[in-house]
Order: sequence, then C-alpha cells, then structure tokens
Amino acid sequence: MIQELLTEKLRPKELKHMILPDRIKNSFEGGLQQNVLLSGSPGSGKTSMAKILMKNHPHIFINVSDESSVETIRTKIHDFCSTVSIMDGENMTKIVILDEFDGASEQFYKALRGTIEKYAKGTRFVATCNYLNKIPEAIRSRFELYDFDPINKEEEVEIQDQWKSRVSKILSAIQIEHDDKNLDLFTKKYFPDMRSALNTIQRWSIDGIKDLTESKINEVLWDHEEVFELIFSKPDPVKNYQYIVGQYSSKTDDVMTSLSSDFIRWIQEKKPQNSGLIPGIIITVAKYQAERNLVIDPVVSLLALIFTLQQMANKA
Repeated sequence: MIQELLTEKLRPKELKHMILPDRIKNSFEGGLQQNVLLSGSPGSGKTSMAKILMKNHPHIFINVSDESSVETIRTKIHDFCSTVSIMDGENMTKIVILDEFDGASEQFYKALRGTIEKYAKGTRFVATCNYLNKIPEAIRSRFELYDFDPINKEEEVEIQDQWKSRVSKILSAIQIEHDDKNLDLFTKKYFPDMRSALNTIQRWSIDGIKDLTESKINEVLWDHEEVFELIFSKPDPVKNYQYIVGQYSSKTDDVMTSLSSDFIRWIQEKKPQNSGLIPGIIITVAKYQAERNLVIDPVVSLLALIFTLQQMANKA
C-alpha cells in the first residue's frame, strides 16, 4: 500500500518531466523571463510548473483562495519583495507564486497592480488559475498568458498519448494489471486531470485492487455529493447557511461548476425519477454563473443558487 500521496510523490520536479505541449515547454527552457499567468483545466500541471519555475530562486508561495486580503499584499508580498538578503545575491530574481489566482478578491487585484509595477526590476510573478475569465483585464495585461489546455486536435492527441503512457507506467509500478482497452477508458474519463487520476489510483491501491476493470473505472465518486443530497433534502435555511459557509466558502466556483455537470449525471444515476428537473436546473445554474462576477461575496451567490434548487427539488 502507498503511504505517501501520489500527487506529491509523483509531482514533476523538472520541465522535461511535464506533460505539456511543446509551445509551452519551449517557452520556459530558458527559465522565467517575465510575469506569467498559467491557466487551464484542473490537474493539468499549472502548480507543478510554478514550483519548477521557482526552483533555485528566493520565492514565496501564496494560495490566493486562502489568502485573498489586501493585508497579504501589504505584509507578506511587500515584505518579501523589498527585503534584500546577502544569501540571495544582488542579481538574484525573486519569485512570487500566486496559486489559485482566480480566487482573489477585487481589492486584492487592485492592490496587486501597483505592487507588480513597483517591484518589476527584481521580482517575477507567477500566477495559476482554472477560470481565466474571472481575472480582470487590467491584471491579465500585466502577465504573459499560457493556456495549458490543448489548442487544437494535434496537441490534444500528443498530450493525451503522453498522459496515457504516464498512467500506464504508474499502474504497472504499483502492480495494477491493465489492458489497452481499459487504459483508454480510464484516459477518456480522467484526461487531462492527472491529479484526480492519481487520487483514484491511490484509492485503488489502498483498497487492494490488482486488476483495472471496466466496472471499477465506471464507479463514480462524486466530489460534491453532500451538496447534491442537500438540495434534495428538506430546506433548513439556518443549517444550510452554516454548512455551505463552513465547508465551501473558498470553493464556490468548483461547486457551481459541479452543479452544471456532475449534478446532472448524479440525478440521472441516483434520482432518475427527478430527471424532469434537469432542464430547469441547467437554466438556473447558468443564470447564477452568469451573474457570479456581479456579486461582491461569491458565497452569497452559491447560497442563493442552492436555496433556489432546493425549492425546485421540493416542489417536484
């Protein structure tokens, strides 16, 4: 049984180990030259690339979803950028990693603009995000943008082949038998999200699975099933508020995305008698997603969406 998390044990440590299009690898062969914003699907390697770029440099790593206040900029980032260390060397470029950058507040973005310009001489900023559209244009313009998702069919085939080969080697290393048919099925389900793929493989290893079968691959573990169940439960505004704020205040976009995709499949599998609700659910979720950027507090949007879906479910 594997003790260490595969997502960390197998995280690429060098550029040559990354599964990426050549257009991105070639851009970073000479190291980090400018501020960069890495966008793309979850699990596509953005954080791994950021960590590779910060190697051998003085650096600070900030998860913006957890530290999105202006104080983070005024204290942590300013202090790091302005402090000179003899050990760093006079010409050593500092690196600020801003992970999950699309989770920042509007105040954070505004304060960051001046900070980027103030420390342009000796500091480079590397940001990662899943949802590029959430980042204001005034901020995006200060970064060179790199899309980690394939931009054409040729890239998709190239990256998918590398991805599948990597998964096959991992399965073999932990002694899970697999054939080409089921490897293709696994790839179709998880590509390009290597993080989810590794978490699933680790769970199989813990469970003692020794053979990759179609039935095992098709087992569905819903990331936000407790939210789906909540929607079909009897509404309790106070408890709902406490639960959503306590568990999902930093994951509002992920939950909203799952409500437009996984939730629909969950209803079809778990509550087929309620399939008639699906068109209304899709329209409702799309409405709240479109209005998401107009709301100051994203948790309020998520709460309103869940209350609305509860009302729909309980009328059925």
